[in-house]
Amino acid sequence: MHWHILGAGAIGTLWADLLMQAGHSVTLILRQANHSLEQGIQVVDGENQHRFTPKTETLSKNSAPIHNLLVTTKAQHTLSALEPLLPRLGASTQIVLLQNGMGQQQAAADRLPTRKLWAATTTAGAWRESPARLHLVSLGQTQIGPWHSEQPQLPEGWDSLAIELHGCTQIEQVLWRKLAINCAINPLTALHRCRNGELLSDPQRLQQMQQVCEEVEAVAAALGMPLFDQPLQQQATAVAQSTGNNLSSMLQDIRHGRATEIEQITGFLCDQADILGVDVPLNRDLLQQVRNLNSAKE
Repeated sequence: MHWHILGAGAIGTLWADLLMQAGHSVTLILRQANHSLEQGIQVVDGENQHRFTPKTETLSKNSAPIHNLLVTTKAQHTLSALEPLLPRLGASTQIVLLQNGMGQQQAAADRLPTRKLWAATTTAGAWRESPARLHLVSLGQTQIGPWHSEQPQLPEGWDSLAIELHGCTQIEQVLWRKLAINCAINPLTALHRCRNGELLSDPQRLQQMQQVCEEVEAVAAALGMPLFDQPLQQQATAVAQSTGNNLSSMLQDIRHGRATEIEQITGFLCDQADILGVDVPLNRDLLQQVRNLNSAKE
């Protein structure tokens, strides 16, 4: 089975490795050619290292059909990145969206109403020292489910991946849980320029996290979307503790002058709050502050 991967960042590169280890062939779709990948990609896992060599192609230089597509772009780029590939996607093409945030899944489903579409979220951790050198932090666990209920829980070929992979029928609830944690941690770390665990050592930051969690829970309750068996604050604290030394993806984007996924995280939450008539003042304030940081980089 051959998989194309759109979004050759850390997670896209990691999945290329996992798919090839499972016996699949892989093509990374790049914005522009990168000759450094011709000698392969080095994966560093603690003291262990190995190299794998996926195929590569650029968006503008191939028109061959795509039968299996994994999308790991930033959430805000989903539709614009998919657009050039639409002529290559057949009626039976499998498409997996493995991304942070919410909103882009429904947008992709609306744009591709007849395709087989899955949404996934992962706690895997990896970072790229360079396009040809990937550091694996943890494989974590990955949850995936069909966007349309009549599809199987896993895309064909994914049952052979060497990761903790959970197929589920209620993927929207899973995505809401991930969104809730991201709302509680990512904007605050980006604005305070701190590691995840440092949110817990400062009383002001901890109080802000508590209010964010209460507002998220109010939106979820109005939507009728169960989150966790315990309060969100408790769950978010546990995640911040277990990832204490990590820099959130939003903080990394701010540091590198990249656009963040704030619109697909806090922005999505605020949009839902508008629809439901729920007041979320702190989340709105954090949304605007991160937008201002993004604008300052432009």
